[in-house]
Amino acid sequence: MPSLNSSLNLGQRALSLNQRAMQTVGHNIANQETEGFSRQEVHSGSSAPDPTGVGGGANAQPTSRVYDKFVQRKILQETPRSGMFKSRAEFLQKIEIIFSETEGNGLHQALNEFWNSWSQLSNKPESESARIQVREKSDVLARRFRSMHSQLDGLRKEINGRVSANINKVNELGRKVAELNRQISSYEGGKRLANDMRDARNLAIEELSELVDVNSFEDPNGRVTVIIGRDWTLTEGNNSYQLEGKMKGGELGMLRVDGVSINDNRRDLTRTFREGEMSEMLRMRDETIVAYQHNLDEIAFGLAGQVNKLHATGTGIKSAAASMKSTFGLNSSALNQPLPFLKDGIFQLHLVDTYDEIKETYEIEVQAGIDTLPDIVARLNQTINDPDLLQASIETDGSLLLQSGSDYKFIFGEDQSSLTQVLGLNSFFDTLKGAEDFQLSEHIRENTNNISTGKDLISGDNRVALEIIKLQTQATMRDETMTFDEYYNGVLTGMGLKIQRNQTEQAQQESMVRQFQEIRSSISAVNMDEELTDMMQYQKAYEASARFINTVDKMMETVINM
Repeated sequence: MPSLNSSLNLGQRALSLNQRAMQTVGHNIANQETEGFSRQEVHSGSSAPDPTGVGGGANAQPTSRVYDKFVQRKILQETPRSGMFKSRAEFLQKIEIIFSETEGNGLHQALNEFWNSWSQLSNKPESESARIQVREKSDVLARRFRSMHSQLDGLRKEINGRVSANINKVNELGRKVAELNRQISSYEGGKRLANDMRDARNLAIEELSELVDVNSFEDPNGRVTVIIGRDWTLTEGNNSYQLEGKMKGGELGMLRVDGVSINDNRRDLTRTFREGEMSEMLRMRDETIVAYQHNLDEIAFGLAGQVNKLHATGTGIKSAAASMKSTFGLNSSALNQPLPFLKDGIFQLHLVDTYDEIKETYEIEVQAGIDTLPDIVARLNQTINDPDLLQASIETDGSLLLQSGSDYKFIFGEDQSSLTQVLGLNSFFDTLKGAEDFQLSEHIRENTNNISTGKDLISGDNRVALEIIKLQTQATMRDETMTFDEYYNGVLTGMGLKIQRNQTEQAQQESMVRQFQEIRSSISAVNMDEELTDMMQYQKAYEASARFINTVDKMMETVINM
């Protein structure tokens, strides 16, 4: 037969159980707005009955989190893709602003104004105002190329800084997870559950998943191992292994991402991140933006090459030269190598007298892939055979110098070999790197009379100007399959389609993540109405337990007074 003492103990356990349940409700309500918090529940289990079969009441079980690890794992799998699309949208928008044509300050507008200025000059080749207009519009175009390239470079440097900041954030979250691993392992070693610490650890891993793709698993001691990218262990037990930004070889100022493990062992992880903000920023910096810079370079090189090809063999107003130095010099090694980009064919020089009449034409045979600059200089001097008429030499900086005698000047004629382009002789634009250093040639900036509009110094000749105008509608880009405008429009169209596709994919991905988060919230989030209902239930149960104890106490008093 159960004793009154056992009944008293049963009531005390019930009182303690409901008090603990009430405290858990209060803990849930207090943390309703705490990010990453999972509501907690107190479960009870029946105590073993006595030999007669009378129940022993209830015992409290450890307080547990209401948590679905499979939903959480799905969120960790999908969040990196969401972060990737978000980062891509941010930087594509910035690239779009650089290429924007909305306010009439874009490259397209500058190109149109450049062609229009040449059109006006072709109608009045002797007009000083028309020549000034060509110079100014050409300079605007050159500055637009350089500005856009510089802005894209600036965007790459901005991303570089963001990558560095993300490296620090990944390291911070890795250390936080390792420290929580230590605390959880220590706390749960006493047969307790570190519910709040586990929530904090999950939140840290979820924040990490926005930056990089994450895989994690828990060992029997409750410690989580976190793997980022393809196979880099960021956190293992109580240890975390840092990421470090190092300068990339061959490209000044661009960071690569190194993983640093025990004994300072390093591995380049730059290409191991598959998703998350970090992977997209690195892809933007090293691929997407560089591709747009190459597009600009291709237009710049194409435009300079086509315009210079026509301009070099033309003449301006009284533009016969007594001396001319090539724009591009060669170092000692390059002087002994065949000149690049030459074609087989002839290169013509016209000797002009003081009346601008052609007195002699010299034709120099050029062999592509064979002739060096010294070879061409020697052949020129051998062909002219009189330094008092015209002489070629190589300067100390590796450039070509053409110098006529005191009574003569010279102009260029037909150039099948592209020698004038390769060396930068009588060029209109100068560039070695493309859009980055695209500029008007110095002799054009100094004197607009040097702008070639015709040939053979004939007054009013506009043949070169007309040929340059035709370049606007000629298919000269991409193996002569498209015009400059068509090529640039293709770049803009491709950018627009990329932005549109990313917006669609981003919306779909964010919707998916949001649905999983809503499922998690329906399971784990604190619902105030439910907590208030539970609180009333536990209050009533606590009052009932107290009355039970009071009744047993009176029964004991009755027995004592018998």
